[in-house]
Amino acid sequence: MGIDAVPERLSIAHGILHIETIDFKQQNVCETLDKMFPEGVDICIECAGFEYATTMRHKVEIALGLETDSADIFDEMFKAVRLFGTVSVIGVYSGYANHFPVGAMMEKDLTIRCGQCPVQKYWKKLLEMIRAHEFDPSFVVTTSGLLSQAPEMYRKFYNREEGIIKVFLRPDDNVLTQ
Repeated sequence: MGIDAVPERLSIAHGILHIETIDFKQQNVCETLDKMFPEGVDICIECAGFEYATTMRHKVEIALGLETDSADIFDEMFKAVRLFGTVSVIGVYSGYANHFPVGAMMEKDLTIRCGQCPVQKYWKKLLEMIRAHEFDPSFVVTTSGLLSQAPEMYRKFYNREEGIIKVFLRPDDNVLTQ
């Protein structure tokens, strides 16, 4: 089950990865999941990070500098996951979230796992798999460009312009000849 509001991401999740999706701007996530999984889901994986403020409370607190991160997604995950379920947090967080639902976490006896991906640990193996055509990550790359275009590409990605999901940058020709 993929949950997002970016049409391009939802399209990849449904069309290429063949998973069901929820557009959180069109559907109430907790109500939809409760109808589909009355006992709750086994695992929730959070990959949105601190920018997922949906309630006015968290939007105001972030704007006023009263918190750096929102706990809104944790409210949803702790409601959606089953008793004794697992919540994995891989999104980027930078500091503090007010109103963290610690009670819901404790009442359901959840296992919480978190941390950043150890890229260096898996890099060589994944590169071998790509070279051997065992894995093709190109389905998620929507845009390519030159390294000199990185600031503009990042701005477009950040602002969700032109359907950009992931960008592949190559060195400029003049960099290769130096």
